[in-house]
Amino acid sequence: MVITEDDKEYELIPMSPIRRLEKRMERVEEAKGGNYSKDMFSDIVDIVRMNQMIVDELAKSNDALRIELSKLLSRMDDLIVNMKELVSFIKESGEENEERVSVASSGDTMKPVVERLDELIKTNQKITERNDAMLELLDDVGKKLRRPPVRPMQRPPQQRPLPLKI
Repeated sequence: MVITEDDKEYELIPMSPIRRLEKRMERVEEAKGGNYSKDMFSDIVDIVRMNQMIVDELAKSNDALRIELSKLLSRMDDLIVNMKELVSFIKESGEENEERVSVASSGDTMKPVVERLDELIKTNQKITERNDAMLELLDDVGKKLRRPPVRPMQRPPQQRPLPLKI
């Protein structure tokens, strides 16, 4: 991940491979004599191998992230279906309660029960409205997740030496 701020660049990378590279570079700079070219060549090969290992790890983590994101879409669909079922259940129970209230309202003895049922019906209607709003929001989120991501324009990177593949 590259973060730019004014003309400064920051990257999040593991530090242990970099520390090893620094130590090897110090040994290469200090080396003298006939084994200099062999040591330098083996150090370069090791550096290239470490670089390739880092690239491979990044590719694996990227693939794992893609898989998890693809699972998220199906889970969102399941959640939307379950929420719709819940809302329809609440609506049906509210309609049944309205029918019961109209039958029970004929007697004065049932007046406290009727008042309580009226409160419950109002509460159920509020819950239904909120659940409908939640379903709309979840549909919007699902649609946004299905859209291909828009990649922002990136500045061309500064000149860096290309890694050697052997």
